Amino acid sequence: MAWQPVWGRYQAIHSFNRILYTNKPWFLTFEDHRVLYRNPQNQAEAAIYDLLNNRLALGNCQKIIAISDYAKLRFINRIAGWKIEEKVSNKLDVIHPNFPVRVKQSKLYQEQQNLQLVFIGNHIARKGGVVALRLAKKAEKLGLPITVHIISGLEHGSGVPTDFPDRSKYIEDLKLLDLNNVVFHKNIPNDKVIELLSQSHFQLMATLQDTYGYSIIEGFSVATPAITTNVCALPEFVRHGENGYILELPINEIRHWNNWLYGEKTKTNEYWEIVNSTYNYLAEKALQQISQFLDRNDKQEHYEFLSAGALAQAQMLHNSEKQNELFDNLYAAV
Repeated sequence: MAWQPVWGRYQAIHSFNRILYTNKPWFLTFEDHRVLYRNPQNQAEAAIYDLLNNRLALGNCQKIIAISDYAKLRFINRIAGWKIEEKVSNKLDVIHPNFPVRVKQSKLYQEQQNLQLVFIGNHIARKGGVVALRLAKKAEKLGLPITVHIISGLEHGSGVPTDFPDRSKYIEDLKLLDLNNVVFHKNIPNDKVIELLSQSHFQLMATLQDTYGYSIIEGFSVATPAITTNVCALPEFVRHGENGYILELPINEIRHWNNWLYGEKTKTNEYWEIVNSTYNYLAEKALQQISQFLDRNDKQEHYEFLSAGALAQAQMLHNSEKQNELFDNLYAAV
């Protein structure tokens, strides 16, 4: 990214997911190894890619910041054996994303009301919205006091990672948006999302693949615990029984869902059977976890413990006030 702003006076640049062509001091924050130029198609491209990637080793590149240990792992795996590996690794650090912490105390649990679950994500299948809808169907059949809120643009199918490309396979799931215990909010402004998060008991994000999971941290900022999976960076900040619950999926050495297929393989009936059975599995596991919670004699105390854990996580690792001070010091040193 060639970016030399001509307006105003500036002394340093901080980019996100972009390697910059600049002579100014600059910082890079990235989500995973995709920030690197890769997979050149010919010799000329390979030379250009090397030139651009090598900018990370230059003296004016001050610090390379991964948003998670997962991102750092993927980045280190990618640069293994490169000439710039040592120089780049010495600049590498992990600083998690941050948000304003919006509350000062954990939430209380009122048993008189339905358990409120909220799913947030435009990718309705990949991020776990289909799981949330199937859970709602199961809960309704069992007569469980659960309400599921869905905030989503309902993107699914071809072009979405982990999805089965044929959208027709998801028609029956999307009909579940009309269930009596489901409230569909479509896309709403962020302040309304935060408001709904603060009113919900749990955020449910049974995702198959997620680079980070920002909405979970936003939930923590209003003391809302999360129910999510063990993929990618999520187990770094969601701890089972402390600030939420983890639904276990089989994962590989880079923390990806082990059964994720790519390319033409996603178009086979076999892959639909894989994703379909995984949605069912996660819906059943989430239902079991929620049922266990509802059956607890101490659920009021336990919920308040989970809520306090969510808030503590936000305050310690994702607090924008603390992170602003950290970045101010980094910039001042430059």
